[in-house]
Amino acid sequence: MNFSIRTMTRDDISRVGEILYEGFSAVAAKYGYTSNIDSVQEGRLLAWALFHHGPCERLVAEVENRVVGTTCLSLRGDFAGLGPTAIDPSCQDKAIARELVSTVLKKAGNLQSVRTFVEAFNPAIFSLGYFTLDLIPVAESLDLFLAGGTEQSLNLCSGVDQVRREDLEEVYTYDRPRSKLNRRTDLEYFARWGKVFVYRSQSQIRGFLACLPGSRWVQLGPLLAEGEEEAEALFRHALVFFKKENFRTRVMARDISLAKALKKLGFRLYCVNILMVRGAWRPSQYIETFGYFPEGV
Repeated sequence: MNFSIRTMTRDDISRVGEILYEGFSAVAAKYGYTSNIDSVQEGRLLAWALFHHGPCERLVAEVENRVVGTTCLSLRGDFAGLGPTAIDPSCQDKAIARELVSTVLKKAGNLQSVRTFVEAFNPAIFSLGYFTLDLIPVAESLDLFLAGGTEQSLNLCSGVDQVRREDLEEVYTYDRPRSKLNRRTDLEYFARWGKVFVYRSQSQIRGFLACLPGSRWVQLGPLLAEGEEEAEALFRHALVFFKKENFRTRVMARDISLAKALKKLGFRLYCVNILMVRGAWRPSQYIETFGYFPEGV
């Protein structure tokens, strides 16, 4: 199949949204899962967010002047997040995904590393990353969801408060040396369109959680915290604040106590994700959760 690759433009947002919905739905259905993206409209909202949230490299693939695939590389200092990558169902298994991702990775240049998440139920994309793109599996994460809010009676946590946009600098100062990522634009995005909660002890920050409401669920993450106690307090605060909403998050599987605490709150497992990395990046010593894609859009 002949196809070409170019930079995504504003005019592509609607079509890219269709591909995100149709592509993810087709792959999930193939392995007996419901899609992460519930409708074309939700796909278009995600495409809009990806286009307007940067700095990013966004590519599309075309066949006969029709967009049939997309991928994105989110740049964060010396690191980058890869994804989402989606292909029109009629054009899957035709090397378009491999060429798209290979092309966008060339734009990573001399970055220290690139990371991405791969659903464990999707062996094709796992093999593509491992054998073709030099991405190495380094950790497992749990893709968790909570439908309709927790049934438990919870209270807002006294040590947690919301950070205003004008006060984000202290959160960035806390996050930068710990995550090793330049997430200033991410924090500004979450504060503008969602909420950023901070856990403090004796006026010192000991963790933060970004929350982003969407059309179907509230994304909880990214989070970075000193320990599982602080992380659980941030999650509980967010559940109370957003009340009966649906929630979704990605928790590192290694953080067993946090995963068990979320299970008791009613979270269920959607699937296991494999965190794959090209380069030197590795999970930090802190408690971490992630957003829908590597940088949380």
